[in-house]
Amino acid sequence: DRAAFIHSVTVILDDMQQGLFDRALARREEATKTIDSKEDFYNHFEGEGTGFVYAHFCGDPALEDEIKTDLKVTLRCIPLVGHDEEGTCIFSGKPSKQRVLWAKSY
Repeated sequence: DRAAFIHSVTVILDDMQQGLFDRALARREEATKTIDSKEDFYNHFEGEGTGFVYAHFCGDPALEDEIKTDLKVTLRCIPLVGHDEEGTCIFSGKPSKQRVLWAKSY
């Protein structure tokens, strides 16, 4: 009957949506690294340089410009939750309140 059909279509669409979300999440996780040194950061982006990198950053705009000039890498996101561990900026050695997300501009 019609109600059963509508219900089955809803279930199929929900399953498809969940599958798409799960694959996208897995791709994002596979493409994201955490880096703890300037040397590793530069090596990553001077090489293949794909994906996203979480690294501690002090927020200095001059450093951000230098990184953009050197590597064509830009700060993409300052997460609101999940990466708020304090540490040391990998570029300046100054205190950092959290890791930020970097990626290469193409």
